[in-house]
Amino acid sequence: MISIFLLSLFSCGSDDDICIGGEATPRMKIKFKTKATGKMKTMDSLFIAVDYGKGPIAVYGTVAKTDSVLIPLRVDEQPFTKMLVGVSRTSVNSEIQVNYTTSSEYVSPACGIKKLYQNVNSVLNVPNAVLAVEQNQTQIIDESKTHLYLLF
Repeated sequence: MISIFLLSLFSCGSDDDICIGGEATPRMKIKFKTKATGKMKTMDSLFIAVDYGKGPIAVYGTVAKTDSVLIPLRVDEQPFTKMLVGVSRTSVNSEIQVNYTTSSEYVSPACGIKKLYQNVNSVLNVPNAVLAVEQNQTQIIDESKTHLYLLF
């Protein structure tokens, strides 16, 4: 009886029992540039909505200065994610389609499986506040590198 108790006590002590940050599906890191000069830009206000399959959902909105954002992409089997971007809450109207192929990677019992994005390319379908897009990485496997630049 005591041996069963001790066995169950020590069998749950591995690091895999807790999903620590950085192991989940990576988000797309976006930074900003000025189109005329190509220089990095800090946005005074930015609003982003993403269509995950049931219409646009606001995922980011601020009137504070920001130089980058992390946006989650779709994790279903669709080969693209549509984003709407604007500089005010009432004008979120530049449409960007992020195309990709996905693969799955097992992380641990606690974290499960994460999606990785390959062959990433972005297309500006409707220019407005965003004048152009510049793809910086063709794969999204972590959040440390900038994947996309939006040019204003």
